[in-house]
Amino acid sequence: MRANIKLALSRLRNIDLLALLRNVIAHLTANASFPAPPIPLATMTTLADDLETAIQVATNGSRHDRLLRDDLAKQGRDMLRTQADYVRVQGDGDLTILESSGYPLAKFPEPVGPVGVPEIRYARMTGITGEVEVLWKGVYGADFYRLYSTEQDPADPAAKLTLLTVTGKVRFLVKGLEPYKPFWFLVSAVGTAGEGAKSDPALGRASA
Repeated sequence: MRANIKLALSRLRNIDLLALLRNVIAHLTANASFPAPPIPLATMTTLADDLETAIQVATNGSRHDRLLRDDLAKQGRDMLRTQADYVRVQGDGDLTILESSGYPLAKFPEPVGPVGVPEIRYARMTGITGEVEVLWKGVYGADFYRLYSTEQDPADPAAKLTLLTVTGKVRFLVKGLEPYKPFWFLVSAVGTAGEGAKSDPALGRASA
């Protein structure tokens, strides 16, 4: 059974959010399993320091102080979500690697059987050079999703799929694509019984 990390950020008090930020920073620092976090650890550290100060000031502070604290907490949650997607990709279900990330691990739920097949709703231009936004419909029993791309028609047996991300979301912004070049996108769900079948492909092109 594959391991996964747990994210329940909306339920965390600000002080607990700060503790999680510190824990993730400490565990990702010099961690060979996570050599290139998308959010620099120095940036996370600065945010954590600012949030700690804001929490203290807001305790008996003004409405403005509380709004600043809440804004920093939101930034912290966004950073943790971004790092979590990276950790899932790098860990790829390995309990030891995921445990070393500093994120709490999800409990192993009772198997619900094979997961269903997600349906890609669209793969569309965003108006920004090299970007395609991919959105799909989630399926019951999915712990997370794997998004793939290929430059060849997936109907071709020789088509090579590239794993773009592993994410708990149902939306992903693909960047750095060659403008107007056709790319096919496929998504699969991963649950307690493993990875399900890949979706039908969706063709997308990035704008220039």
